[in-house]
Parts: sequence; structure tokens; C-alpha cells
Amino acid sequence: MEDLETLRAKFMDSKPAPIPEEAYEPRHSRRRRTMREEHALPAWGLWVIGLALVVVASAVTYYYFGEEAVLRSMPDVLKYIGIVIVGIAALVVYFLPTIVAKSYHVRRSGAILALNFLLGWTFIGWVGAFVWSIAEVESQ
Repeated sequence: MEDLETLRAKFMDSKPAPIPEEAYEPRHSRRRRTMREEHALPAWGLWVIGLALVVVASAVTYYYFGEEAVLRSMPDVLKYIGIVIVGIAALVVYFLPTIVAKSYHVRRSGAILALNFLLGWTFIGWVGAFVWSIAEVESQ
């Protein structure tokens, strides 16, 4: 039987087996995602944000200048076109959480639609549906 000092000298002098380089490097090098891929909004998201700004700007203009000043300064055709554009923009912004969920084929898009439709008018419900749709997209 070997004594403790002999065993210690034997194992302390020996070098461990070399670790292969494959153990340190990942097998599959992950491709870095581009800025467009990192965000949950689709490519047309900037258009939706622009429409939201149009809705807010028209509401502020209408409130600040009053109904008569705004309506007197526009021809009749522009009044109706403006009403249609603002209405479509308002609908797109209102259903934005559902649009994001449907465009990314989220599994619970029906529940997001129900929350958006029933509670979206409370703003808390809209924010909740929007966060839920983006969280579902990010988890995929």
C-alpha cells in the first residue's frame, strides 16, 4: 500500500487529460438576428403608428380649434374623406393587438380578439391585449 505522500506526489505531478476544443465552442453558430427580426411588430407597423398619430393629431386639432373652424376651412369632399380615413385609422389602432396576434399566428389569438373587442375601449384592456399579443409572439 502506498502512503499518502506518494499518492499526492503521483497525482499532483500528472496533468489532466486535455479537453477538446469542441467542448468550448457551440456546435451550431447562431446567426445574429437583424433589427427587423428582433421586434414583434411586422413591417407595416410603422404605418399603423403613423395612422395612430393621424388620429391623435386630428382629435387635438378638432378639440383646439373647435368644430366650426375645422369644418368651415375644408371643402365637403375632404370632410368625408377625412372622416373615413380617421375612422379606418381608429379601427386599425383599436384592433392592433388582434392584428399582431393574427399576423404571427399566435395560438391564443381568439382570446386576444375577445379581450380586445370587449375590453379594448377601457385602454387598460387594450394595453393588456397588446402586451399579451407581443408576449405570445416573443415566446414563439
